[in-house]
Amino acid sequence: MPARMLDGDASTRWSSGTPMTSGNTVTLDLGAARTFGTVVMDSGGSTGDYARGYRIDVSTDDSTWRTVGTGTGTSAVVSATVGSQTARYLRITQTGSASSWWSIAELNLYP
Repeated sequence: MPARMLDGDASTRWSSGTPMTSGNTVTLDLGAARTFGTVVMDSGGSTGDYARGYRIDVSTDDSTWRTVGTGTGTSAVVSATVGSQTARYLRITQTGSASSWWSIAELNLYP
């Protein structure tokens, strides 16, 4: 459940439930437009479940999407600088692969 990555509790998590493959996505409705410049995905206690590769897209209307960042994860905490963005919707797409699941215990947005 994606809400687990937003609950402020690093002991809960959202997980893909299957080994990582390119194309897995998670989409979040932030509830209102928010401005941010860094997206941090923390795998918490599931240290091997970080995104091996990722693409970050944003939208104001859940219809028109714009790619704002791509990268490769190398540890349990993946930090992506995306420039100043204002969006209501955030989509993260897994672009890598691994035998472990893709998990996010906490997702945070910073200015």
